[in-house]
Amino acid sequence: MKAALEQAWTVSLAVVLLCTASMVAEAAENFATVTLPKGVSIDLPKNWVVLSNNQRITLDTSVEAGLDLSGIEQETSELPFAANYYDDRGNTIAILNVRYYPDIDLSQADARSATSSDVQELDATIKENLLKGMEALGMSIKSWSGTTKADINGITTFITEYHRASLQLSGDFRVKSIRVFAEDRSVTLTVSYLDSMAMVLRPITDRIIASLRLTGFALPTSLTSGSSSVMSDLYGEHWPLVLLVSALATWGIGLVPPLLIRFVFVRRPIHKGWAIGLVALFWMFNVALFAALGSQSKSHGALALVALVSYAILRRGRRKVITPPRPTGVA
Repeated sequence: MKAALEQAWTVSLAVVLLCTASMVAEAAENFATVTLPKGVSIDLPKNWVVLSNNQRITLDTSVEAGLDLSGIEQETSELPFAANYYDDRGNTIAILNVRYYPDIDLSQADARSATSSDVQELDATIKENLLKGMEALGMSIKSWSGTTKADINGITTFITEYHRASLQLSGDFRVKSIRVFAEDRSVTLTVSYLDSMAMVLRPITDRIIASLRLTGFALPTSLTSGSSSVMSDLYGEHWPLVLLVSALATWGIGLVPPLLIRFVFVRRPIHKGWAIGLVALFWMFNVALFAALGSQSKSHGALALVALVSYAILRRGRRKVITPPRPTGVA
């Protein structure tokens, strides 16, 4: 009976792995490339909702009206694309928009030659204008991180980061604006998210930023040959911290259930068959969870390691039964 039960659990595990294989393959690529006018493209998570033309016009008109009523002079701009990410309650917890500035005469050559003092001057100008604009719209900046110069896929950009108060939710939004000066193709990509969801949304938004491309500008050799630059391209400027947080999240989420079952609820080693079944269920749940959170892994190797460690935890403390040798005869 015991052997039959263990065999049944082994077969069940094989069936589970086969059934979820297609799910993993389908969830492996969670981003879709969005091609925009003027040669701009970005990768957007498939579960983000693109605003309709009507919604974009209404949003842009509201901002324009608020600034006009406050007497604030505005640069000519166009808003061709915007998207939001909503939580399960329908709250907007991440926002993205792309805005063109066709009247800017600064070029990529100007951007590449910008000195540190030029960047500081740009940062001061951006901050001054944003403070006026947000005040006119009833918003406030909570903290200012500044502006840095960075290369993204061969484009010289200026990244401004700050925190602003949320209009609807409690807490702050972390905002990153990526400015590209390319004369009449000048564009700004702005991505923001609820700061309390940073562990989940920061890697996703950094991945969006790293995907920004503008046709006509080749990828420098340094970005294709340097491993550090490649990591920055994939995971953002602070890729070591992003990978560390991702690893902690993977192992933390994965190992908490078996630890609780083994040492809090059951407090004894779990039977082999039950351990295999529980590990299979945890593995399925973790694959689905991390796929929903935007995992790019196709093999989920880390989750396979988590499954092995989970099995060891559930079986920890088991006693090995040693069968005494059978007597061979009587002396």
